Amino acid sequence: PTPSTATVGTITYYVSQRWGTACETSRTPITVTVNAKPSAPLAASVTYCQRAKASPLLASGTNLLWYTTATGGTGSTTAPTPSTLTAGTTNFYVSQTVNGCESNRTTIAVLVKPTPDAPVSNSIEYCQGAIALPLMANATVGATLQWYTLETNGTASTSAPTPSTTSVGSITYYVSQLLNACESIRT
Repeated sequence: PTPSTATVGTITYYVSQRWGTACETSRTPITVTVNAKPSAPLAASVTYCQRAKASPLLASGTNLLWYTTATGGTGSTTAPTPSTLTAGTTNFYVSQTVNGCESNRTTIAVLVKPTPDAPVSNSIEYCQGAIALPLMANATVGATLQWYTLETNGTASTSAPTPSTTSVGSITYYVSQLLNACESIRT
């Protein structure tokens, strides 16, 4: 017989062998246990900005297997780290295995949002003691300018700085734009 796997439980079959027409051995039991299919693991979709540093994907479950396809393929026990080089959505899939039974796969959508281009701004020259105006830069519609005094790190200000003209010399300010929670490089 071919055992049914439609329901969870245990069923015992028996087998014997016969010689000729009258001799039969005692029966040997064969117990078939159908284990419950585990539920799919828990996982959340993630969002990155383009070119941001990504982390390996996370899911809650036992003996996780990671896939790049919804069905078929070979699972990996190592969680993938998504690429953020290209904007768009990529799906990853994860299952869990309990008592030798593999669950359905959970889909993890990885959204990579495009990073805006750096804003456009020009250098400005003032004469010493002249009245300076707040700096300006052109931003993408809907973007917020972020002003810095450092090329990297530092704290952003959404208010454009007004340079001091009291002493002779140069000072460099940096500006980026923030659009859909993704920040451009600094100009």
